[in-house]
Amino acid sequence: MATFLGNGFTQPFWRLAPDSGCLRILAYHRVWDEAPETFAFDEELISASSEDFHRQMSWAKRHFEILSFADLHVCAQENRPWPRRALIVTFDDGYADNYTHAFPILKELNLPATIFLSTSYIEAPRLFWWDLIAYCVKQTKLSKIKLPDVSPQALSFESERARRVTINKILSWIKSVPDNVKNIFLEKLPELLQVSLPDDISSATQMSWHQVREMAQNGIEFGGHSVTHPILSNIGARQLETEIAECKREIEDHLGRETLVFSYPNGQSNPAVHKAVQRAGYAYSTAYSPGVAHPAAGSYSLPRIAVETDFSFAIFQANLLFPSIMLRGLSQ
Repeated sequence: MATFLGNGFTQPFWRLAPDSGCLRILAYHRVWDEAPETFAFDEELISASSEDFHRQMSWAKRHFEILSFADLHVCAQENRPWPRRALIVTFDDGYADNYTHAFPILKELNLPATIFLSTSYIEAPRLFWWDLIAYCVKQTKLSKIKLPDVSPQALSFESERARRVTINKILSWIKSVPDNVKNIFLEKLPELLQVSLPDDISSATQMSWHQVREMAQNGIEFGGHSVTHPILSNIGARQLETEIAECKREIEDHLGRETLVFSYPNGQSNPAVHKAVQRAGYAYSTAYSPGVAHPAAGSYSLPRIAVETDFSFAIFQANLLFPSIMLRGLSQ
């Protein structure tokens, strides 16, 4: 279906079709050129190679009006509809490769994008917690381990496939437990798996504030993604307010401009989280649920179209051209 819908024969018909007034929001994490099988961290966070990202953005520029959330805000303030074929490009987390790999391409093509920052990781000597899990599982010399809280069966490290299964089991469990339980487990994990973490392990992983400021001065917009990237539905009310409001304050302090948009960590939220985002003063928020945004649906929990490294270019095209067909039936 993607091969058919994404080919050059369907695109003229798409251009002639009436515009539905919807907004497409692309969701990336990392742009990286290392082979996934040799990657030390969570390879499932690699959205595209530099070559693929350049091709995707070049094509998107020819077919869509690429905006920022600030542009949307101006439309709202002036009571104007969104532009035809509107598209926003977003990145979650604030990886350094957004600066080293994606930013030069965006600058070359003169395109805006929005990067969501988890502020406590910027210039911090620690990994994102999912990358810490992946690193420890990939580096351990153990063949298996019993972690009854995570799984009733022993977790295996005996093959590349087994390690990926183990990573996914730990991640699934981590996302279901209270935040303090998660943090205690993560603190013990390197010792449990007998892995030593290099002192500079995160030095080239997360963005610096200097890089953030440089990008902000060159058309890149920054949004909030919490302070510590917890599962927001797993924390108490006081921490929830801090995670959302303090993230906004810190970004604004560094950039000297208003932070308009928030992205829910892991795409997960609930009504209490939505209210906290509104109280903090964000004008928009995005989820990780598949779909396109419509003006009548409101500004919070806007759906997005995820980009994955194993997507063919035809799938990328078809997802943008015909999202109502391609994204139908997908779950978050």
